[in-house]
Amino acid sequence: MIRLALLLAVFLVPPQEVTEKQKRDFVDKNVDKAIEKGLRALRESQGPNGSFEAGHTHGVTALALYTLLALGGTLEDPAAAKALDWLLNNPVNWTGGGSTYQISLVAVALSYCMPHLPRGEQRERATAMLQQAADWLASAQEPGGGWGYGQKSNGWHDHSNSQFAVLGLRAAANEGARIKKEVWEREYTHYKTSQQQDGGWGYRVCYQARSRRGGTTSTMTAAGVMGLAMTIGTLTKTRPESLAADPAIKKGLQAMSRHWSEGLTNNLKDLGGVPYLLYSIERACMLTGQRLLGSIDWYVEGAWLILNEQSSDGTLGIKSSPGNVPLASHCFCLLFLKRAFIPVATPSNPKPRPVPTSDPNAGKPREME
Repeated sequence: MIRLALLLAVFLVPPQEVTEKQKRDFVDKNVDKAIEKGLRALRESQGPNGSFEAGHTHGVTALALYTLLALGGTLEDPAAAKALDWLLNNPVNWTGGGSTYQISLVAVALSYCMPHLPRGEQRERATAMLQQAADWLASAQEPGGGWGYGQKSNGWHDHSNSQFAVLGLRAAANEGARIKKEVWEREYTHYKTSQQQDGGWGYRVCYQARSRRGGTTSTMTAAGVMGLAMTIGTLTKTRPESLAADPAIKKGLQAMSRHWSEGLTNNLKDLGGVPYLLYSIERACMLTGQRLLGSIDWYVEGAWLILNEQSSDGTLGIKSSPGNVPLASHCFCLLFLKRAFIPVATPSNPKPRPVPTSDPNAGKPREME
């Protein structure tokens, strides 16, 4: 009886909650190794022709290339070089194909390639494709702002497609693509007028908060903050640390904090899962200079979740992204782990190049250069 009582006592004792310091120590100790394993898994998933994941080819290949370069790689990496060659030799069907997600990611990937491309035919082709992507995105914008899945969305627009369209346009603009000011002005109005009373954003603009999918969500609120910040930064040249003073962004950041407290599992299943959410949070916080969301250390909390689910083969994000494209989830996790405020080194980039103090873009996320 005594032994049984002791056993019951052991099993009935609730597990101790992990402290913030324990999480931080775990992340600091394991994040470099996780990124190294994750990059190896990403490279191993590339097909012989340079593309990634058949069936989602252009978008996922562009996302993989963006990830390889954003994590400190160069086009000397054979995987990145082959992915770029595939994109340039297999362009999107601009008149009858492609989607907002795909073309936005192509623009982002090409923008990351440009600093590594010397003058010559390959750079000229990449520049031309980047302008084509910007033109496609500008023409696909709805009259009231916002984007749907394609150029002819019949009035459909949502904040998920819109988030990536803004990312793609800003990436193209960084490398000199021509984008009319009216595109940014429409999007500024779009984000301002679609913000809900609680400071957040929902999936669709046209739904009211009482609708099933019209209430604000954690994912779309982060996407809204990111999109609005990038739009304001583009129109006004505002530095990231000043963007948080904008009343709408301030309310959005407060809503992001509340959504986090409600739990990362709310309203996620049909919107890409935890990796998609964490990537959106990371972009929003980087662009607005947020080290914390309220009292939440968003990087440590997010990295803790990601690292604890890494598979033995190095894959990230599969368990927490039901129904999502596995390789996309993996890339979103890697981008989150690398691009946050805590400096992270990888074998390919052990000592990041110091930014000259004379650089006008010093301290800015690359998207805001």
